[in-house]
Amino acid sequence: MESGKLLHFKNLKRYRDETNATIDTNYFSTALKNMKDGFAERFEQFKTNIKSPLAFIVNPLNTNTNEINSAPFGIDAGSLQMQLLDLKTKDLWSGKFTELKSKLEELEDQKCIHIEQHKWTALKEIPRVEALIFGAWNSLPECYSEVKKLAYGVLTIFAGSTYSCKQAFSCMNTIKSKARSQLTNKNLESCLKLKTTIYKPDIIKLSKGMQSQCFH
Repeated sequence: MESGKLLHFKNLKRYRDETNATIDTNYFSTALKNMKDGFAERFEQFKTNIKSPLAFIVNPLNTNTNEINSAPFGIDAGSLQMQLLDLKTKDLWSGKFTELKSKLEELEDQKCIHIEQHKWTALKEIPRVEALIFGAWNSLPECYSEVKKLAYGVLTIFAGSTYSCKQAFSCMNTIKSKARSQLTNKNLESCLKLKTTIYKPDIIKLSKGMQSQCFH
């Protein structure tokens, strides 16, 4: 922007070329700098406090748990450290996160390729990052309960965004309409899970395991 070439502002460059207008690059440079400084100040505390927890959910084997405040999640720090030590010695389970890292790297490569080639439909069909992360953690046995509790606690911070909450309430209002006012809370919860989850059950496999009812 300061050079006046507008290499990364194609629309502004097109407007200047088509109209021969004079662009005050100093004004835009100042605005961009103020925006950058504002974001840096706003997210500085967030980056400091969330860096280690974010690293933990993807690579728990090489994360210093002393830098993570586990108190809000109701986790016993001693049990957490012992379980992590045990997890590091079990190749079967620790290998899950080595595999996860490889999958996430491959996923990012695919995203970059699709974006570069403007294949937006293919981009939507790429597996979601959270699905891969949850898959890795769900595969761990319950003997690592404290480790899993910390991971789920950190993941919940992002899963429970304002958008997700609004989406859930919108679905709830649609499901429990005036015509279905007698719907119990238990059934409503089940309907909400079906509506908002990204999990896709294998209907054919499930139907094969069901006993058919014959009527005479």
